[in-house]
Amino acid sequence: MTTPNDSSPRLRTCRCCAKKFAYPVKGNAATRHHCEDCVGLPAATRKIIERLNTRVIQLENQVRRLTPKPAATVG
Repeated sequence: MTTPNDSSPRLRTCRCCAKKFAYPVKGNAATRHHCEDCVGLPAATRKIIERLNTRVIQLENQVRRLTPKPAATVG
């Protein structure tokens, strides 16, 4: 079981670009919520990108739910 002080890197997903990254990594500027690439963006820009990314994910899931699954062929 992990403890709150356990600093072993875990795989995280950036809220802006949805990229997978390890956190925490010594010498890396990444935070819990943003990868090393996105952490340098201005906060207002990150906030807008986060909202857009969330909406894109919602729409992708909606399309996935509405797309009919192919019927199994008998033969």
